[in-house]
Amino acid sequence: MMNAPLYVGIILLIGLVGGKAASKINLPSVTGYILFGLLLGPSFTNIITKETIKSLQFVNELALGILALSIGAELHRLVFKKFGKTLLLVSLGDELVTFCSVFLFTYLLGLQLQLAIVLGILAMTVSPSGVFSIVKEYKTKGEFTKNLLALVAIDNLICIFVFGIVTAILQGIGNVDIGGTTLFILLITEISLAIILGILGGLAVSYMIKKKTNNNKFLVFLLGLILLNIGIANHFNLSALLINMVKGATIVNLTNKKLVLSSTLERVELPIFVLFLTLAGAKLDLSILGSVGIVGIGYIGGRLLGKIGGSFIFSNFTSLDMQIKKNIGMALTPQAGVAIGLSIIAEQKLPASGGIITGILLTGVIFFEIVGPLMLKQALKNTGEI
Repeated sequence: MMNAPLYVGIILLIGLVGGKAASKINLPSVTGYILFGLLLGPSFTNIITKETIKSLQFVNELALGILALSIGAELHRLVFKKFGKTLLLVSLGDELVTFCSVFLFTYLLGLQLQLAIVLGILAMTVSPSGVFSIVKEYKTKGEFTKNLLALVAIDNLICIFVFGIVTAILQGIGNVDIGGTTLFILLITEISLAIILGILGGLAVSYMIKKKTNNNKFLVFLLGLILLNIGIANHFNLSALLINMVKGATIVNLTNKKLVLSSTLERVELPIFVLFLTLAGAKLDLSILGSVGIVGIGYIGGRLLGKIGGSFIFSNFTSLDMQIKKNIGMALTPQAGVAIGLSIIAEQKLPASGGIITGILLTGVIFFEIVGPLMLKQALKNTGEI
């Protein structure tokens, strides 16, 4: 029987040491959490085994729920009023080029058509934990940071929508019992229910904010609601990420009090994110690098081309400052939790993939988890926000 408190204690303390060690040598703390997690995992010491990682899945779900809420909170109507057309164009551009380049590279390197399509979609995600942690660590608040946080939210929102639609279609193609009309109704129902639950949750939280609920009670209510939404999503096969993103967007647009939400979450964020990111590092199995080989390199190359090239090309059709145009793509390279979460869902929905999707994606994540935060830090330096 697993001694959960022992493992959680080890992960928290080693993760914290990793974060401190990284900041000592001028690296983002996120990189330290991940690298020290990698040392704890099956690739090195195997102190944190695959079974332990699986049994602590609850931590991943809670962290992703908090992240999704934070992402949604960036989708304020005033942000869209000010940057709407610009950000939507940049986001659609980098998502489209990322999808096309990853799909083409992996397909031409021998991957099955449907698996290459799924990988193209997964490449579109950006790690909110990677971006948010660095923005908070260096306390950046300029124009570049505002654009970046909104772009992370829009990129992930588009990806979650497209992922839900495409995986349902691919699942339907593989299932002769499901007709086209049934599949369409099922899909619309799943997305609509997720949006309705998100709005209802947002209304409940907004009511508590307007009532000026005691801070401690509000935190308990917020965490309880996040977990309730995740549980309902798991039970009814809905997207917990979409529910919590819609909830975050509903709260900030109804109350205009993003600070109340973020300062409340900040009180529990650090231990949860240290656990989440150190576990993400432990999950990285370096032995897969050999088995996925050149397709993994194709995924990395395609995603770099899409995020950096796509956002630069399409930002040139906007009035963004040249420094933002040049650096926004680099800042969108971190990739982790959301992509891993979606890859696990993809494997469940497409059992014929036999673990290939996760294998290739994790190769990309090993690269982007370590290199991405460094590129983001450099982008913030280049734009004068560090």
